[in-house]
Amino acid sequence: MHTQTHTLTLTLTLTLTLTLTLTLTLTLTHTLDATHFLVYFQSIKKLNRKYVMIKIEHLKVWTKEEKSWWRRKPTKPEVIIVNDVSASITTGEFVAVIGPSGAGKTTFLVSLAGKCTLPNSGTVTVNGTDIKKVQRGLIEIVPQFDVFMDSITVKEHLLFMTEMKLGSVKKSSHRQTLAKLLKELKLTMLQYSPISSLSGGERRLLSLATSLLSSPQIIICDEPTTGLDSYNAALVIGVLKQLAVSGRTVICSVHQPSSDLFKEFNSIALMSEGRMVFHGSQGECKKLFEKFNLRCPKNYNPAEFYIKAVSEASNDYASALENYCDQSDECDESSFVAARTHRHLQTYQRYWLRQVQLLLWRSTLTFKRDIKNYVFQLFLSTIISSVIIGTCYVGISGTTQRGVQDLRGFLWLMCSEVSFSVSYCALYAFDSDLVLFRREVGVYRASTFYVSRFLCLMPRCVVWSLTYVAIATFMVEMPDHLLTSLKIATALVATAVASTAYGLGMGAIFISTGIMGDVMPCADLPLFLMSGAFLRISSLPFWLYPVKYFSHFYYGMDAISNIYWRQIDHIDCPYNTTSTCLSNGAAVLMENGYSNDFVFEDSLGILFVTFVWSVLGFCGLKREERKGYAY
Repeated sequence: MHTQTHTLTLTLTLTLTLTLTLTLTLTLTHTLDATHFLVYFQSIKKLNRKYVMIKIEHLKVWTKEEKSWWRRKPTKPEVIIVNDVSASITTGEFVAVIGPSGAGKTTFLVSLAGKCTLPNSGTVTVNGTDIKKVQRGLIEIVPQFDVFMDSITVKEHLLFMTEMKLGSVKKSSHRQTLAKLLKELKLTMLQYSPISSLSGGERRLLSLATSLLSSPQIIICDEPTTGLDSYNAALVIGVLKQLAVSGRTVICSVHQPSSDLFKEFNSIALMSEGRMVFHGSQGECKKLFEKFNLRCPKNYNPAEFYIKAVSEASNDYASALENYCDQSDECDESSFVAARTHRHLQTYQRYWLRQVQLLLWRSTLTFKRDIKNYVFQLFLSTIISSVIIGTCYVGISGTTQRGVQDLRGFLWLMCSEVSFSVSYCALYAFDSDLVLFRREVGVYRASTFYVSRFLCLMPRCVVWSLTYVAIATFMVEMPDHLLTSLKIATALVATAVASTAYGLGMGAIFISTGIMGDVMPCADLPLFLMSGAFLRISSLPFWLYPVKYFSHFYYGMDAISNIYWRQIDHIDCPYNTTSTCLSNGAAVLMENGYSNDFVFEDSLGILFVTFVWSVLGFCGLKREERKGYAY
């Protein structure tokens, strides 16, 4: 009996102990689970903070107030474009920046890319680094309007950009990157097609491929679907979404996107009147608007609904939306984990001579495709005019008093025709390429672009000069005809080089004002008056005399006149003449006021004129470069 009682007591004790242990265990387990979930939630929240890539704090962008120099009243007041925007954009976000026209979307995107040249305040940082100090290639922008050299092919354009941004295409990794881009963006079948033959969607894909060469972490697209049909728009958005899924941050401004395209974005940045009124997910945006009894009707485009809502927003919930945006974007950028982000290829600028070589290669491709137009210009402006000149002066000789004036006119026409033709061709060399140059700011230097353009015009200087001399002098009597013609051709080629520098300089200086065609004739007048063909240089007033040292017409006429007249030892002088009789070529040169040591002086003078106008042209290009990225 005692034994049974002891056994029962022990059993009850063990049961009670097990019950208490189980209860305590369950309690602790429940407590630990709750703590675990709390810690997990906090870690998720903290983890989200770690992936912040772009942080915008109180960004403000405005245009300067413009005033006339003779009036105190401003002609154009200061206009705020982006007004106190603060936001944080994280890794993997596919952001749709939407808003009514004039909301400041494009300026906001350009500021995120670090390419805004307007006055601004606030900060934009990437992983704690100022946007303008981040590594090259980390951020790329795809502009709304595509600008290419249309005559080259898709592959040639990408080869040029690869060489400029990454390095030699002979490197296997660069060739693989190029082949992968062509395949992923469905450009393989188009790689040998001229860019001019591409559709709008294909050009947009090529622009995207250009931006993706450096494998950037952040891709900014301004209106990537504008002007595209539904298929191409879906194709472009699909490519951008895959880039976001792969770990990159993609930010796009979209104007009136369709419902299907809008659903592809996982984040919305809603702007109105320069302010960021909302930034968050589509679900958060929907819930927030519903708090103000703003419900998007069924079968209605949410993007259009949100844009219309903020356009007609009353102050009460507009300010509430902004407050929500400010609170939701508070993030800790300092704890960013760089190891989790997509690594981009390091880019750099090629050395100076290589940049010139690549720009010349691209221009040569354009020249080859446009060879028919070049030959037509040669025939129309050179061959025909030189035949007309030669026909008018056929049979003239400088050995008679009547022939002196004829030869002066003949030499002047050859010099002026060559100088004017090449200088006016050079005048508009930058006009067509200015947008391309500003779009490619940072890819190469302004000096290399100028030098490449200058060198591209050198064949014209040689061909034009040789053609004029070969045809025109064929009909004129000249001493030692072949050798004299070659000497005159050499002098005209040198004059054409200086004329090209003059045309490029004038074009670069006045390219932004659009009045170069009006300014050029005014500059031509005093310069060709210094040639000696219309007035005696020695009779110029002392204060006007230095102008001749800046005249390429003077050096050209001085050189070819000396080449011809120094070979004329005797000029017939009739006994019954009442005018001054010029007995030889040296007397003709003296009457015009040309130099004695013409080889050294004219060579040095042509180099001086070429240098001066080249420096002025380079300064004009630098001014355009400082204006920044063309968007």
